[in-house]
Amino acid sequence: MNIGFLFPGQGSQYSGMFVEHFEEYPEFNEIFGLGSEFYKENLKEVIFSDDGRLDDTYYTQPILMLASFSLFKIWHKRGCALPKVSCGHSLGEISSLLCAGIISLADALKFIKFRASFMIESKGEKKTKMTAVLGLNQSQVEEVIKELKNSFLEVVNINSPQQVVIAGNADEIELVKPKLSEIGSRRQIDLTVSVPSHSSLMNLASAKLKVAIEEISLEEPSFPTIHNIDGKVSQKIEDIPEKLSQQISKPVQWAESMRRLKKYGLDAFVEFGPGKILTGLAKQNKIKSDFFQSDSVEAFNKLLSMYGK
Repeated sequence: MNIGFLFPGQGSQYSGMFVEHFEEYPEFNEIFGLGSEFYKENLKEVIFSDDGRLDDTYYTQPILMLASFSLFKIWHKRGCALPKVSCGHSLGEISSLLCAGIISLADALKFIKFRASFMIESKGEKKTKMTAVLGLNQSQVEEVIKELKNSFLEVVNINSPQQVVIAGNADEIELVKPKLSEIGSRRQIDLTVSVPSHSSLMNLASAKLKVAIEEISLEEPSFPTIHNIDGKVSQKIEDIPEKLSQQISKPVQWAESMRRLKKYGLDAFVEFGPGKILTGLAKQNKIKSDFFQSDSVEAFNKLLSMYGK
């Protein structure tokens, strides 16, 4: 059976996620222990606190990556099949590359810390937000934005033919919401993120990351990853640093990535992370396969039994 992996990004996190996994699987405590040692903070504790740090990109990025990697390590240890191809949304692209063995955990943690810190610095003191717009396509949303003559408001994720994400000044996003509803948007959902990822405001972060990534060693992958920036798989690992550095300041081409994914004719997908946001987006992009989630211990154990040796 041909299988694919999906790795979610920021906005999928929720307080208390994976509580049963920490009790059931030693891999979770082991990997989060390594992450906490690197960050010199108890990252597991952040998941189960109510102090808001889980939605701060400095913590969100490593926590989601470590959770995805923990799930993958369990999967791999149980002898389950590797995917024919993998796809990660935003931060999830890093999780995919980590699980594919392109980067080590130590380098992935270093990279994620650079990535989050540079993004926070680029945002500065600006009051920004990201909002998912449901029921409109990219052209429709961009036309509304153009009419507003905004100072900072952009389409940053093209998730499906009927869902895009905008990022910009918080006040301008609130101003544009009524107009979006007027032309057919069913709903607008503010995302639980602290920086306007994939926008031009991240240009400085992108430039800094391009320099920092030179410290990261890359190895040949055990499976391919479709990149956010162009919806393609890199033919050479030497191309990956440029794609990763640009990714944070360019729109996520998720709909294009889903079109590429269809060509693989996969039978099933496993979403390695919290929730089922990417499962929903895959269905919006007309991908007809079986989809499985991993944030329930009961469901994950069934998956391990199905695909393990």
